[in-house]
Amino acid sequence: MNFWERVRWDVARQYYQAKKLLLRLRIGEKWEEEQGFGRRKYPDYETYLEHQKTKFSALRAKSVEGHDRRFHAALSERLAAMPLELRGKNVLCLAARQGSEVRAFIDRGAFAVGIDLNPGRKNRYVVVGDFHALQFADASVDYVYTNSLDHAFDLGRIIGEVRRVLKADGGFIVEANVSAGEGAAPAGPYEAMVWQGAEPLLDVLQENGFRLERRQPIEKPWLGEQFTMRLADRSGADGA
Repeated sequence: MNFWERVRWDVARQYYQAKKLLLRLRIGEKWEEEQGFGRRKYPDYETYLEHQKTKFSALRAKSVEGHDRRFHAALSERLAAMPLELRGKNVLCLAARQGSEVRAFIDRGAFAVGIDLNPGRKNRYVVVGDFHALQFADASVDYVYTNSLDHAFDLGRIIGEVRRVLKADGGFIVEANVSAGEGAAPAGPYEAMVWQGAEPLLDVLQENGFRLERRQPIEKPWLGEQFTMRLADRSGADGA
């Protein structure tokens, strides 16, 4: 960013920081436990959307740039080590913020695009979109990638949308942080759900039409696991 872009970012950040504070007071810190998951209790879906939209713009420009460098480097390293042919494939990245993951897939020869509730200004890699209601055609995507399922309001709805847009031989790459239990950091101000280890999340994916193809640990830029999932059964995917 140049000097004036940083100035504009900082002015906007002050507004979104104030908005975040008001929303936090409105939402509170109420959580409910359900089958290995903790879920933040929002008054309604509109409040959830409003809250999540503030995240990107409330961050410092320096923080965004630092995360971009670290995450792009770490994911690029993981993708290079995976037994996947990405050249010529199309990839949809969910909740992609500034597009670090999109660039990592492009570097591997893929046609990639991201969606996010708030992709910020002049984002070349990410368009506005909600991963609960994807704007893309049925069976049109080779791979879907996300590391943001801890920001889900309705996990089943998101998985259903992923199933709908994936081609019959498509893959779902999920990177899940250690969000609860041993080695986990406390839930941040924007997480909408946490899980006790990765097993509950993996179970939900498998119960909703995916089979596990590959599993590996993640050490940077945060601790977690990466799952490569494949569609187990195409039937019933539409409208799941």
